[in-house]
Amino acid sequence: MSETAIGVNPKGIFDRHTKGRVLASVAVEVERGRIQFFSQVLGVKDPIHFDVASARAAGHSDIVAPPSFFTVIDATVNEERARRGEPSAASLVKVDYRYLLHGDETYEYFGPIFAGDEVSLTTTVADFYDKKGGEMEFVTLISELRHAERGVLVRATRNLLHRLP
Repeated sequence: MSETAIGVNPKGIFDRHTKGRVLASVAVEVERGRIQFFSQVLGVKDPIHFDVASARAAGHSDIVAPPSFFTVIDATVNEERARRGEPSAASLVKVDYRYLLHGDETYEYFGPIFAGDEVSLTTTVADFYDKKGGEMEFVTLISELRHAERGVLVRATRNLLHRLP
């Protein structure tokens, strides 16, 4: 059977044999200082994102991470994977940064992330597909950020693409 017959773009770069792979869940602690710094960099004005007293007065257990803080957690998890000698999702699917373009991403939010939370991130290689007659190839990665008691906090769907040479 040819590679094309099993759904592999013969001129593609992504490792399509990784479809369906689920990277082992990695747990990390959400650090207050990282939330405060990230909020400052973004210019966030609501004090629940950087002032503990304000967050607690608003009924939260600690400061609340802004929605885009997921990207910091994702990077922290990738650092931990590297420390353990495990691949990130990008390295698993064989991203070639010379040809990588930003596709799209969507985020679903189910609950807040607080400083001090221990959360775990799991990423699944969900799909591969081509566009423009095979000149562009895509990978869909789905990540879930979970808290042990509060369940899924964020679900991220990201599409990365290679513009093939």
